[in-house]
Amino acid sequence: MYKVGIDLGSSYTKGVLVDSSNQIIDYHLVKTGFDFNRSSKRIIDKFSENFKIDLPIYTCGYGREKLEVESVSNSEIMALAEAVYHLYNKKCSVIDIGGQDTKYIKINEIGKVDKFRMNRKCAAGTGSFLEEIAFRLDVSATEFNSFAEQATETIKINSFCTVFAVSEIVGMIKNGLTMPNIVLGIYNSILDRSFELANIDDSLILTGGIPDYHPIILKLIQKKIPNAVSPEKSQFMAAYGSVLLNTKRVN
Repeated sequence: MYKVGIDLGSSYTKGVLVDSSNQIIDYHLVKTGFDFNRSSKRIIDKFSENFKIDLPIYTCGYGREKLEVESVSNSEIMALAEAVYHLYNKKCSVIDIGGQDTKYIKINEIGKVDKFRMNRKCAAGTGSFLEEIAFRLDVSATEFNSFAEQATETIKINSFCTVFAVSEIVGMIKNGLTMPNIVLGIYNSILDRSFELANIDDSLILTGGIPDYHPIILKLIQKKIPNAVSPEKSQFMAAYGSVLLNTKRVN
């Protein structure tokens, strides 16, 4: 029997399939769309094609209580902390850059959450911010990374609001500023928003969809915090942590 953890985010629904030894066997990602139950069902159906799923399903995220199937909901903050501590087993800070918000979590020596903060007042500096800009500029995440690697200087993006930031960037292009320098400025804007949440004074673990699709973000962070790391498939950490939290409760 296999356990399933699902993180029902505002933009994407992430699922992990976990075996009896708490190892991740498979991952699956779908767009959340308008129906949390529908997106979670797609995850469960995908895993059920080849594996026998054990109920309940362990959930977290915006839509964690929307499933029609038997489930146990968990705090996304606690789930993220559980997964990160399980992987790294040390005191650390976590910055999670999601589709609509950015989270800061401080984990102590025994894996408990000492403090956390979230930035929800604007989507600037999140995944949706990058998606909107990429759509307007007609470039992919891979192209974004490539552009930033070619930058010779960074350009400060002053606008906090996503709508105004897009207008500001379009204006920069019209004024002849180069795409590589603009894109590097966009990435640095995301980092600025993230570091506004906390002063990092220990090891940093970066999670969320942004480091998965925009690996240059980690490189830029490492210029400020050399020991910063990001786990493989980091956007699935909360889904994984949802399973781990409940496994510990049982054991």
